[in-house]
Amino acid sequence: MSRETYDHHQQMNRDSKISLTELLGLVRDKIYEALPDAFWVIAEIAEMKVQTAGHCYLELTGSDTPGGRVTGRARATIWASKYRSLSTFFNASTGIPLRAGITILFRATVEYHELYGLSLNISDIDPSYTAGDMALRREAVIRRLTAEGVISMNAGLHLVPYPRNIAVVSSSKAAGYQDFINHLMANPYGYIFKTTLFEAVMQGEETEASVTGALDMVAGEAGKYDAVAIIRGGGSTTDLSWFDSYAIAFHVTQFPLPVITGIGHEKDQSVTDLAAWKALRTPTAVAGFLVERTLECENRIIGMAGELASAVTEALEAAGEQISSLQNRIAATARLIVRVNSDRLGYHAETLRRSSGIVLQKAADITGRLEGSLRHLDPAAVLKRGYTLTSRNGLIIRSAGKLEPGDIITTHFERDTATSTVQQITKKD
Repeated sequence: MSRETYDHHQQMNRDSKISLTELLGLVRDKIYEALPDAFWVIAEIAEMKVQTAGHCYLELTGSDTPGGRVTGRARATIWASKYRSLSTFFNASTGIPLRAGITILFRATVEYHELYGLSLNISDIDPSYTAGDMALRREAVIRRLTAEGVISMNAGLHLVPYPRNIAVVSSSKAAGYQDFINHLMANPYGYIFKTTLFEAVMQGEETEASVTGALDMVAGEAGKYDAVAIIRGGGSTTDLSWFDSYAIAFHVTQFPLPVITGIGHEKDQSVTDLAAWKALRTPTAVAGFLVERTLECENRIIGMAGELASAVTEALEAAGEQISSLQNRIAATARLIVRVNSDRLGYHAETLRRSSGIVLQKAADITGRLEGSLRHLDPAAVLKRGYTLTSRNGLIIRSAGKLEPGDIITTHFERDTATSTVQQITKKD
C-alpha cells in the first residue's frame, strides 16, 4: 500500500469515528447476537459476597485441570429473586452452603454492560456436580495420605488409661464446646479432668489455617497433655468439607498425641476423622468416651485389687497350712528329742551316781590318810615324841642364824618350858 492510499484510509476512519459508549454498545450487541442462549458452565467460586438486598456477587475462576493454574476469570451475579431458593436447595442437597472454594456447575447467560463490563447471570445450579466434585477431592486427599503411608499413624499411638489432661481445639463460642465441657466436668463418677482450650475457627475459609495453627501450639507443649480433642460445635452439623482438608488431616497424622474428633456429623466421616486416633459423632460423645475410658481404668484397678487380695488370701492360707504342718512336725520331733534326751539323762544320772560313790570313797580314803599325817605332824605329838621347840619373843626359831648372843630364848618341852640366854652360836659346815 502506498503512502497516499494509507493516508486516505486513515482520513476515512477518522471521519467515521464513534464514542466509547457506542463501541461498547456494538460489543454488547455482538455478544448477545453470538451468545443468545444460556450455557451450563463449570467454574470454582473464588470470592462470594451477599449484599443486604439479597443479591449475590461472585468471582469465578476456571482451570484446565481441577486445582490447576487459573486460565480464566469472570464475574457472576445471582439476583436476589433467585439466590435464596438456589442457596437453600444447594445446601439441602449437598450438605454444605454455597461458598468460596467449591466448584459448581451452573446455568448462566452472558451479559455485557458498558460500565461494568462482561458478567454471567446465573439462573440455576446443579448441586449433584458439586457433591461429586467434593467427593472426588475427598477421595484424592485420602489416596494421597494413604500413598504417603501416614493415614493411620495417629491411630498407632498409645492413649493413657486415664486421659486426665485434655487439649481442646475448638471455638469458645461454639455450643458443642460448652456441651463437651459440661458433660465432662459433671460426670456421675466425680472424675477430675483438666481441659485447655486452643481457640480456632471451625467453619469457613479460615478453618484450615486456624485449626493447623492451634494444633501446632498444642504440639509445642505436648508434654502437658494426654490427648487433644477437635470439637466442632454450632453451625451446620453437616458441613464437613472444611475438615476434608489435606493440611488438617496431615497435621493429625503427624501429631505426637492421640487426636479424638467430635466434629458433629451423623452420617459421614471427614478425612480428619479418618486420620484421627478415634472419631466420634458429637462433642458430647467425645466427653462420654473420656469418662467411660476412665471408668474402665477404675474397674480394671478394682479387678486387679480383688485378684491381688484373693491371691494374698490364698497365699496366707497356704502358708498357714504349712506353718500348722511344721508346728505338728516340730512338736512331734521335740517330744522325741525330749524322750531321747530324758533317757540319756537317766543313763548319765545313774552313771554319775555310781561314779560319785567311788570318787567319794577314794576322797574319804585320801582324806583319812591326810588326817593321819596331820595328826602325826601336830606339834604336841612332836613334843610328845621328845622333840622341843625354841622361840624368841613368841616366834618359833627355825635357824640359829637368826639369833644373836645375849638373846633370850624359850625352849618348849611336852609339859614345860625353859628360858635361856644365848652365849655362843656355832654354825655347821
